Amino acid sequence: MWLFNIFKNKSKVKKIPSRTLDELKNITKILFVDDKAFKVIDNIKEKNGWKNVSRIVDVESLSQTEIQESHIIFVDIQGVGKKMNFKDGGLGLIVALKKEYPDKKIVMYSAESQGQIDAFHPAAELVDARLRKTASLYEFISTVERLAKEAFCLDNCVKHLKVILRREFGIEKDETEITKIITDLYDNEGYKNQNTIASAFSLSNAGSIASIIQLLLM
Repeated sequence: MWLFNIFKNKSKVKKIPSRTLDELKNITKILFVDDKAFKVIDNIKEKNGWKNVSRIVDVESLSQTEIQESHIIFVDIQGVGKKMNFKDGGLGLIVALKKEYPDKKIVMYSAESQGQIDAFHPAAELVDARLRKTASLYEFISTVERLAKEAFCLDNCVKHLKVILRREFGIEKDETEITKIITDLYDNEGYKNQNTIASAFSLSNAGSIASIIQLLLM
């Protein structure tokens, strides 16, 4: 009977579903850091249905709202990074962004030959994708779709939560433990209640933890 109950309970565990492309288009926040207007940005939003696409001419602070809220950040490595005094411009900005937000998806692009500009720069190894500014709209859209799927997968959510728990709450949890908590919250629909999420992580207030989990599961 005991073994029967174990297998019975396992069979009831719900698999966390993958987001559809339409769902991703509604929830993914895409930011371009480019000092010049770029037609591709408008095309991604107007012709391809990605609802949350914006551009800023440079980054004043790594903690500014546009940066914090974005899931995918495209950085033109020329003409940006000046406001934060990066000597290597957008390349230095990319390194800083990845250090501060390792879970965010960063795309490097430039009008010049990538090989000439960044072959030996640390940023080249940190980015999630590299494009020429002259790349087709199809290449930009394909990159957005791939990175959006990665950004809203369970593995990425777990890595994000691990960083937030350590940085904001001083709590160390391994990825296996976090995965189990998320799975249990989904299986029991506890993710719908912030107090339940807080309790699952032994927190008095779930705060940003709840937002991340609900964005993944709802």
